[in-house]
Amino acid sequence: MKNRTKAILGGAALVLAVAVVAYYRFSGGVEVDVFEAKKGTIEEYVTAVSAGTVKSRRESVLSAEVGGRAAAVRAAEGDRVKKGDLLAVLVDPELDRQVDAARSDTLSAQEGLQQAEAKREEAERRYRAESARAANNLRKAKDDQVRASALFRGGFLSKSEMEQADTHLANAEEENRIAAAGEAAVRAIGREIESLRARVESAKAKAVSLEDRRSKLRVTAPFGGVITKKTVEVGETKTPAAPLFVLADPGDIYIEAPIDESESAKIKVGQKARLYPDAYLGETFPGEVSEIKPTVEVSKEVSRANTIRVLAPSPPKPLRLGMSVDVEVLTGGKDNVLLAPSSAVMEREGQKFVYVVLDGQAVRKNVTAGISNWERTEILSGISPGDPIITSLEIKNLSPGSRVGIRSRK
Repeated sequence: MKNRTKAILGGAALVLAVAVVAYYRFSGGVEVDVFEAKKGTIEEYVTAVSAGTVKSRRESVLSAEVGGRAAAVRAAEGDRVKKGDLLAVLVDPELDRQVDAARSDTLSAQEGLQQAEAKREEAERRYRAESARAANNLRKAKDDQVRASALFRGGFLSKSEMEQADTHLANAEEENRIAAAGEAAVRAIGREIESLRARVESAKAKAVSLEDRRSKLRVTAPFGGVITKKTVEVGETKTPAAPLFVLADPGDIYIEAPIDESESAKIKVGQKARLYPDAYLGETFPGEVSEIKPTVEVSKEVSRANTIRVLAPSPPKPLRLGMSVDVEVLTGGKDNVLLAPSSAVMEREGQKFVYVVLDGQAVRKNVTAGISNWERTEILSGISPGDPIITSLEIKNLSPGSRVGIRSRK
């Protein structure tokens, strides 16, 4: 009884299978969607191999030229700052000591200079007074000696009186020589003053240099923008030139994206682009290629990639720094060409082809393709306008000769 039941069920299944095969063979077959080949306009564009990133054309890594310990950090990531705002203060006790010592040396040199200038002023005053007195005494002694000589020759003056006049003249001449020596002393003090002035200038220059060096421990914003990265905390010791902040101007942005090396030759500066920010799904922003980097680099997504920069001159919504943006660059286009859905164009062993519906069957048509994009492909030869191209390629076992019926047309 069981065997009979099994036989009956098996026979029913076979009949059903035969019926299904017969249905698909002699009826309309598998229902498919088709696209009627037609002429139209096609755009060729190159798509970035991965999402681009919104960056600033005005971006700066801020660091202290002088190393030290962070005593204050006044900015955090995301903060908007103005030009000149204080972002961090570092301290260096040894540099402070050097600044104090330089200031002390400057004051000491200035005091020494002031004392030398006062000494020269006193020496000059004494020299002028003594020179004038000595000159007067010398003139008088000379006059007295001339008169005494005349009187002595006339016998009106004794020899001792004549000798007294000569001695007085000799003393006056010696006094004059001594007064003249005071001028040399003044000149010597003048040389000392010049040396002290040089010392003052040197001390001042050293103090200014150290003050300038210490001022570089204060990190300020060179322009207004947003802190996009902070790598310093209070108490940390930073070496000279160690990065502390990254500052970017959000008002001067671009999108940087990688293009596959194989398609990079199609990209030209000035080409139009479409931008698809992930933050605004479904929205498209206009863009324009502004720069193509001169080197090809290793990429995570492909073996080699060429980086491009795209400007978004008037984004309808804000593009914030760090946003991810898909990028398409329009590289060409044609009008009045025969088009097929790109998803319907297949390739095997280097030959492109499509399936079309002909007399209720799926027929393979080899085609020659031109430019293409994600949606449409230009067909140069192989099919004609109006040919129903099968787009339901997800159907299993669809092959040339398969019986098909058209479910919908586009």
